[in-house]
Amino acid sequence: MAAKATNLSTFAIAELLHVDPGSVANWIDQGLLKAHRTPGGHRRVQVDDLIKFLREHKMPIPAELDTTPVRVLVVDDEEAVAKLIARAIRSQFSNFEVVEANDGFRAGTMIATVKPDVVILDLRMPGMDGYEVCRMIKSQDSTRHAEVIAMTAFPSPESEQRILDCGARVCLSKPLDLDTLLKEVEKSL
Repeated sequence: MAAKATNLSTFAIAELLHVDPGSVANWIDQGLLKAHRTPGGHRRVQVDDLIKFLREHKMPIPAELDTTPVRVLVVDDEEAVAKLIARAIRSQFSNFEVVEANDGFRAGTMIATVKPDVVILDLRMPGMDGYEVCRMIKSQDSTRHAEVIAMTAFPSPESEQRILDCGARVCLSKPLDLDTLLKEVEKSL
């Protein structure tokens, strides 16, 4: 199969995803899947654009395409908490790439460079808080696919609704139940 190529035809994509080639053409025509045309008029899709499309639409990524590890960013201004969470994720998911940030500004930089798949995000931090970080993640094309798992030591219905409105999938209370957190990480994928 042409999965090692950087560009895939609509037929190669259809074969990879077990869908009709007409479905792939429709995704392209509707602007959902970015593609270009060869001089002969054939549609071609870059592998990175296909992976982005699959993630955005919560579709499984065929193993032939997904060569990058799942990337998780843990953001908490309490360094010990961030390290504890990172350690728990690494022990449960040994093939994940886990990085940490201890403030919102550092998280913003890391989000832009790491492009995480999952962000575990504390709401209350000095400087840029979790709400701002979440809005930033969801406003950028390159990071919009990331699932945000928010956490707070000061839970309230208002703060939970506010972070969900910013784009987080769930908001957990601190102190964290690590088993619940790990289940949420798994759900995020």
